[in-house]
Amino acid sequence: MKLSKWIPAAICALGLVMAGGSAFAKDAKKANDYPNATRQEPKPDMSSGEQRDLGKAADLVSDGKGEQAQPLVEKVLSNSRASKYGSSFAHQLLGQIYYDQDKSSEALAEYQKAIESNGLPNAQHFSILYNIAQLQLQDEKYQEALATLDQWEKLTGKQTAEELAAKANIYYRLDQFQPAIDTMKKALSMTDKPSDSWTQILMASYFELNQYDQAAQIVQEQLAKDPNNKKLLNQLGTIYIQADKPQKALDLMADAKSKGLISTSDDYLQLAKLYASADKPKDAAATLKEGFSKNIVQPSFDSYKLLGDVCSQAEDDACSLDAYGKASPMAKDGNVDFQLGYLLFYSDKSKEAVDALTRAISRGSLRQEGEAYLLRGDAENDLDQGAAAMADWQKALGYPSTKSMAEQRIKAVKGGVKINRSTKKKTK
Repeated sequence: MKLSKWIPAAICALGLVMAGGSAFAKDAKKANDYPNATRQEPKPDMSSGEQRDLGKAADLVSDGKGEQAQPLVEKVLSNSRASKYGSSFAHQLLGQIYYDQDKSSEALAEYQKAIESNGLPNAQHFSILYNIAQLQLQDEKYQEALATLDQWEKLTGKQTAEELAAKANIYYRLDQFQPAIDTMKKALSMTDKPSDSWTQILMASYFELNQYDQAAQIVQEQLAKDPNNKKLLNQLGTIYIQADKPQKALDLMADAKSKGLISTSDDYLQLAKLYASADKPKDAAATLKEGFSKNIVQPSFDSYKLLGDVCSQAEDDACSLDAYGKASPMAKDGNVDFQLGYLLFYSDKSKEAVDALTRAISRGSLRQEGEAYLLRGDAENDLDQGAAAMADWQKALGYPSTKSMAEQRIKAVKGGVKINRSTKKKTK
């Protein structure tokens, strides 16, 4: 956001003073944008020296030569006898110089001093006040921005669609979602050309209040105008999921796929997740396999992990083994290796299962650590590694979820009873 648009208006105001009374009288005949203003408009007068210095400084600032303008501005500000108009205008110029130098806090301070000096005409004063609110919003000073806009309304005696939309944005960021909705609806009623961001804030506010039907309606209306907008499609799909309507989300994205709108790695991953949430793991797996085969879905831990999960749910063990095996080298914890070890053990590959479970335990952060020791013990027992199996079962005794099963195995082995392979269960 650039604020240099303030400067031409300021130059215009300065020029009227320099030109004399006739020009000012002509300007006074122009339409008043603030007929209900409560602020008493001051007389814009300056000394000839101030006019000369600030006129030149304003030209330099407009030309992007703030460093050359700054000494002229500071000269006026250092004069204890400077007029209120000159002082206000000088603070405004210095604020613009700081802003152009990316010194946001210094710029904001100078703009506030321009307001406090109270020497500028209403249009210029109100413009600076409004833009102070914009800067405060940009700096995440939400309460201050809201107070500034309230002050702007009080002084100008008016509301605009843009100003109300800014307030709604602030309410949203303050988690005041109902005021955000009410204010944005009023803003939208005041213009036939709203910004897309306004409807996004309204939709998001409804979403945060779990008013999913209202949120969906807004996105549906936008999609009617722009049916191939993938961002809107994804938003609507997310709303349907949150509203516990997975089939509607799935139908939406499946239709998008038929139209060729599912074309990126993220698109394929989201569609696969929708199939999975709708309890259609085979369709989810098919979607991911298609994405990988077309080199659209990019190899990553998340993509391989997701493929392994949905293939496991679809009881496609060969696919799961392959996917988890590819995810394993990229894993930051041991959970994928635990799932891999589980599948390997029940695929009669006990040696590979022991290796995978050893990696799982070594990498740590396991959600089922007791189960990892128990299962590795089972795999070692299957390989006739009795001592190793007994050691792992002993460790499994220390976990509430596996204590009783470990006790049964230890008792059985000590009693000379052969332990049979337990029934396979789906992992999480």
